Amino acid sequence: MNSEMRKIAASFVGRAVAAAWRRPFRGEVYEYAAKLNLQAGYSVKGAVDMNTLRHLLWPLRALRAPWVRLVSLRGAVQTTKSLCADIWVPYLIEHDPGDLLWLLEDDKKAREYAARCLTLIKSVPEIAAMLQDVDTSDKTKTRISFRHMQLLVCGLNAGNVQSLSWRYVIVDETWLHPWDGLIRQAMDRTKQYPNTSKVLLIGQGGWDGDDHDREHRECQQWELGYRCPECGRAQAFEQSRERPADFELEALRGKFSGLSWDTNEVTRPGGRWDWDAVKRSAHHRCYFCDARIEDRPEVRRALNDGYCYLPGDGRGGEGPAEPVFAERVAFHWPGEASMRVPFGDLAVKYLKAKIAAEEQGYKLPLQEYWQKDRGCVWSDTLEGDYREIVKETYDPKAEWSEGVYKFLIVDCQRDLKKFYFTVFLVAQSGESRELERGMAASFEDIAKIQDLQKIKDQHVFLDCSYRMTEVLRECVKHGHVATVKLGKGKERKVWRCWIGLKGSGYEMFRHKDPVTGLMESKVYSERKWYDLSIGMGKRSARAPWYEWSNLHCKDLLRMRRDAEPGVPAFLSLPDTLPPTDQNSYFAMMRSERRQEDYAGGRKRSIWVPVSKTRPNHYWDIGGMLMAVESIVGIIGQAESVESADPPPP
Repeated sequence: MNSEMRKIAASFVGRAVAAAWRRPFRGEVYEYAAKLNLQAGYSVKGAVDMNTLRHLLWPLRALRAPWVRLVSLRGAVQTTKSLCADIWVPYLIEHDPGDLLWLLEDDKKAREYAARCLTLIKSVPEIAAMLQDVDTSDKTKTRISFRHMQLLVCGLNAGNVQSLSWRYVIVDETWLHPWDGLIRQAMDRTKQYPNTSKVLLIGQGGWDGDDHDREHRECQQWELGYRCPECGRAQAFEQSRERPADFELEALRGKFSGLSWDTNEVTRPGGRWDWDAVKRSAHHRCYFCDARIEDRPEVRRALNDGYCYLPGDGRGGEGPAEPVFAERVAFHWPGEASMRVPFGDLAVKYLKAKIAAEEQGYKLPLQEYWQKDRGCVWSDTLEGDYREIVKETYDPKAEWSEGVYKFLIVDCQRDLKKFYFTVFLVAQSGESRELERGMAASFEDIAKIQDLQKIKDQHVFLDCSYRMTEVLRECVKHGHVATVKLGKGKERKVWRCWIGLKGSGYEMFRHKDPVTGLMESKVYSERKWYDLSIGMGKRSARAPWYEWSNLHCKDLLRMRRDAEPGVPAFLSLPDTLPPTDQNSYFAMMRSERRQEDYAGGRKRSIWVPVSKTRPNHYWDIGGMLMAVESIVGIIGQAESVESADPPPP
């Protein structure tokens, strides 16, 4: 072997040894990103600059944390959500290999996306070297069979998530699969790796209670925050937030922070919006000091440099210096997270969508704004054109001279082991006040609430839609013999007890006027009697119950909930949960929407759930209150006392 050949051999051996024994990488995934170069298919070309993508730092840290099993990303469109996966996958191939399943919304999109991401992967010299010894048949447009791991990019469908096990699973564009259960099936593919697996879910806002939303809600929550250039305090990019009555700065109490624009003769000449002027005036208002945060390059860069993540809904004021991640973590950011998304574009889009919803009843642009530009799931609780429940302050323990009726209304669950209840004090005018609401565990608990609140037996109403016989049997157990006056000195003994209520699809019920004999329509049925002694060989008191119109009673409730002019006030106790929590009172009172359709040539109206999972207990209780107010004559004409049941023998 001559000297030249010896040099070549030594060089080859040296490179092989160097490659095998190079120093292991111990940095963060976002530090690894510096070696990546974005080319075909990416809107921004060139080396990845994490200094302009600081909202991705914490998600990438969570992806590297060995104890984190699931990372959920939900954000606005065009804010580099998918870039997290593009950065993470090459890192895994080189430094933490394991079989990886990368799922897009369908196979067509997977093939298109794979062409871009695989080009990025192969651009890393170390990974390109790994592919030199891989057979051509093991390198396709959507699959690479490395010597140390498998990488498959494909569509999210039943065939791709019901076989084989994977250590890593990525599901992108989750919002396109809201209810089909495929996200959960994909996650289940990692069960063979209980201590080393990791799932990454990526999507814009979908629908309240959809498959990704349920997974996201079960995670430790992190909201992107920025630091005010004036006061330095951290806060989330909010659409709008009203400062409370006890806010630390008196001058700001009752005023709003968040995305803002000027409202004057420049932006709205002659009462019509000048969209260019609105765009130029768009800014954010600091929640704490009301600083006007303009959309200028130096300001946006300063905001980006100060990005941090705040726990929960981002309203805590300060985020931790270092994250302490749970096993499941979720991150959220709106359009403002990207310096390339102007405040003005968001302001104009929101304002146009709001006008379309208010003036034309067309809510699709508003829905798309919340889902795509704010990265939030769509639900009725998000938008201010659904006016909040009147929050006039009152003391529920104080005397109220106008209150003449006190009702206890109970929504019974199917198993009769959980009961939602509300105590109302109602004036003859129809104005109502909540005195107490909560959850009871038994009929005995309901009776205790009745005693404490000093409520008459005949003013306790129980939903009897489920297990009707058992509920009405309890109604009869809680009763007494009462003496009522019929007029002209006449008296009559009647049986008074708890009363059953059952929602009905009938819009109206026919009643015969006891005086005129004429038929009239009401929103509740005539009093019905359920004979509990049938088959028992003895007589006992019968159980009273009514049907009530789900449509019209909830129509009446909706007007009171939204405080429409001319309707009695419907006052409620403070909520114990944030409005975005589906178990909050606010959310339950918006758990259904009015829907109209045509069947058999006739238009039919009905209240239907806004989502399959959102509870509606207090909304149903409010509907029952409207029926009760009708029965006692607060709304319309009262039921005749002649329909009362005589005492049992």
